Amino acid sequence: MGGILESIEKNYSKFTKSEKKVADYIFENPRKVLYTSITDLAVNCKVGDTTVFRFCKELNLNGYQEFKMLLAQDITKNGGEKETVAGIIEGGDDTRTICEKTLSAHMDGLKETFQLLDFNQLERAVDFMSAARRIHFFGVGSSGAIALEAKQKFMRIIPNVEFVSDSHMQHIAASLLDSRDLAVIFSYSGSTKDMIEVHKLVKQNGCPSVIITHFTKTALTAGADAVLLCGSNEGPLDGGASTTSIVQLYILEVLYLQYFVKHYNQCAESKARTTEAITMKLL
Repeated sequence: MGGILESIEKNYSKFTKSEKKVADYIFENPRKVLYTSITDLAVNCKVGDTTVFRFCKELNLNGYQEFKMLLAQDITKNGGEKETVAGIIEGGDDTRTICEKTLSAHMDGLKETFQLLDFNQLERAVDFMSAARRIHFFGVGSSGAIALEAKQKFMRIIPNVEFVSDSHMQHIAASLLDSRDLAVIFSYSGSTKDMIEVHKLVKQNGCPSVIITHFTKTALTAGADAVLLCGSNEGPLDGGASTTSIVQLYILEVLYLQYFVKHYNQCAESKARTTEAITMKLL
């Protein structure tokens, strides 16, 4: 059975002029497309997002993410680099090599995240947190685990943080936030449907939003009040890679420490009280 690149070639004559621009770009930059958002691909091809979406539909695909998944499989099958853990692990690697490569990937991801951080955006995010009546963290999948960690971390120093894991409950919570609150949304891809819908709901009521993501221009970042970018290129076959979680945790830690320093006396007192409260739980 032919792959997605063969399918594009077979259907090339059926594409519109704009869709052919997308096809041409994919043929010329297949690996680059794996790490490109739908908006960035549209910009690179000088077309609209809807053109890329129609291009995927013309190939009988559900959407852009499915296209990238099939493209990654094509590249792997045709002898490209393996789209596995951190994009670097190869069959036959021994234990030491796996440990070294994983450490290198994590360090590279953290360094890239530091280079991407906009300190003004970071300070802006903390200002929103300081002014908020309630801070609600959102995320699903592996990003949901980071959102839960955010609640557990911040509840040691402030009482007004919330997180629910069920996607329906997240939508309900989002619909009740307003201008006095803050939504902090974790989504590496910036294209998770649940998080895009959550963002729309909070913005309808004028709630400020902070987005932690990898891509600058996505449906999720549109209308955000602050955007914090994380590094680490995660391929379509790398879903849930630990490097992605680590760089999101790094941004969370920076947010936490920035907030702690900004409200040092209050946070130090709260941290002492919450630490004392759980001391009896320890042996």
